[in-house]
Amino acid sequence: MWTPLRAQGAHELQVQAVATVTADQFIGGGVGYAYRTGGRVRLGLLASAGSWERDFAGRAEAMVSYHLNPFQRRGVTPYAGGGATVTFTGAESSEYILLVAGVESGPGGRRGWFVEVGMAGGLRLAAGLRWRLGSRGS
Repeated sequence: MWTPLRAQGAHELQVQAVATVTADQFIGGGVGYAYRTGGRVRLGLLASAGSWERDFAGRAEAMVSYHLNPFQRRGVTPYAGGGATVTFTGAESSEYILLVAGVESGPGGRRGWFVEVGMAGGLRLAAGLRWRLGSRGS
């Protein structure tokens, strides 16, 4: 049932592990912030630190995703998204278009886990936890 609270957006914080399997491998972890609109869209930013070809590196991602069942409080539901990513060291950087498909647990609740697979200059794998702040899951 649609309620006035569902018309409001929600803010999220997340932690995740991320790896890319390409000629230039990145393995690291990071934190992120996202805003979920009152509908099925999520706008997110993520910053990670890790290793890129044995050098200390940073990685930034911006993604828009579409969630099939954003108000579901239990169980697992799929989503898909796209955006851009940049991986950088002090000497070089690589920019890629980002495409992902994922599943998350209880997107309408206070917290949940997620797993993603996608492409960002090669195979991209990510998993982590999200905490929802704001009207949803209150």
